Amino acid sequence: MTATPPRTVAVVGAGPAGAFCAMELARLLPGTTVDLYDRDERGPGAGIVLTDEFARRLRSHHPDALNLPPAAYATWDKTVTVIDGERITSGAFGMSGISRHAFHAHVRELAAQHPNIRLTRHTVTHLPEQADLVVLADGAGSELRRQHSGRFATTLTAGRTRYLWMSTPAVLEPCFLLKDSGPGPLVVHAYPHAADESTFIVEADPDTLLALGLLDLPAPQAEQRLAEVFRSELGGAPLRARTTGWQPFRTVVNRHWSHGRTVLVGDAAHTVHFSTGSGTTLAIDDALTLARCIAAHHDPLQALAEYESIRRPVAEQAQAEAAQSTAWFEQLCRGGRLEGHQTVFALRSRRALNTYSRLRERDPEFVARTVARLAGHPTDAEPLDIPLSVGPVRLDHRQVTVERSDDHCVLHGTDGTRATGLIVDRAPDRPLPGIDFLAVQAPPDGGRVTRCATAAHIRSTAQLPVALLVDRELPRDEANTLIAAARTDLVAVS
Repeated sequence: MTATPPRTVAVVGAGPAGAFCAMELARLLPGTTVDLYDRDERGPGAGIVLTDEFARRLRSHHPDALNLPPAAYATWDKTVTVIDGERITSGAFGMSGISRHAFHAHVRELAAQHPNIRLTRHTVTHLPEQADLVVLADGAGSELRRQHSGRFATTLTAGRTRYLWMSTPAVLEPCFLLKDSGPGPLVVHAYPHAADESTFIVEADPDTLLALGLLDLPAPQAEQRLAEVFRSELGGAPLRARTTGWQPFRTVVNRHWSHGRTVLVGDAAHTVHFSTGSGTTLAIDDALTLARCIAAHHDPLQALAEYESIRRPVAEQAQAEAAQSTAWFEQLCRGGRLEGHQTVFALRSRRALNTYSRLRERDPEFVARTVARLAGHPTDAEPLDIPLSVGPVRLDHRQVTVERSDDHCVLHGTDGTRATGLIVDRAPDRPLPGIDFLAVQAPPDGGRVTRCATAAHIRSTAQLPVALLVDRELPRDEANTLIAAARTDLVAVS
């Protein structure tokens, strides 16, 4: 590769990542020809999600980027979680659902209007040899990346749960539906993405799907069965599958984002679980950053290195956060006690930035209802300061110190009482005479969800209070977050 700006760039994939990479290159390098390849077959439909903040940022350089007809999108500021019929409202600030097909068609049309972009409807099966630079923006299942997976050091990790991505000709409110099916819960992620259509993703543990006879059903029968299960929520509307059968979500990681003259962007480079709603945003930001780096450097190798140095930390942070979200939904889908507002608080706080104090500031009514449910009455107290009885010990504060000995620990009350705890790594399968609480050691590493996964699972099935054992006192805000989310009943320093 010579140290001159590329005269031709081939962009494989004309979804948002490819189209915006092409448009930004055309804007910044009007002397460069961009070949934008749109595959012969369209991908699955339904909707995508964007935040208002991202939309404003995107329009600053591409004013027409989101100029879609009103019928192609929907906006909201609240989300409803329905847990076995109980409706719990919480904030979802400045969000839009957009028709995937409408958005993709719109950005392809915008790209085709640039005089130095050549849009071609063609499925590319080999790396274009004539281009000075090749951008692979052809999605998580990129065939060209697969052909050269050794060069990129690609790994794909499948999650435990299975999902079926569907749409419905009904305008649903943005919601999570948690329905106890008997063998285990069915979890729905739903949101409107047009004036007459909504996205409807059903996620469940494979054992639950197998017990319900859903796992291997052909798509038409699965659509009918699920439409019947969720008849009241859908208002009788049908469902249409947009993916082929029940699939695990596959996390794509590439140790190298470029090799020679070829570079990955968007889902071809990295994927994040759909529960975070950030995949399209990450893909477009990748594309814009790559184009700007190419325009800023005469040497394409320097451009690709700078692009990766900027975007890799962002993607890794997003994937770490998505891993916590994935872990939370996998834990939820394995079953256990659902606790209304506290379950919704756990859903909201699976993201590291959503602590108790931040949610209380942004959504005070929801947090107040959650704390009231925890206390059994309205209160101004924080979760840490809600009294708790542990055997004979009455606690006025839920972060305590315990004495530890082998597989037991002792909690002393201020009045001379004492409670005995058993240190466990799984829920007991029998009564435990003389034991007042269960203690679970928090692993030293991991995010909020993974560090508390065992404690939360045991708490969801056990009849005794659960203490999360930590090596040092937690910050008050984090301890409040764990207790409000029912990940533990108390925090114990040993």
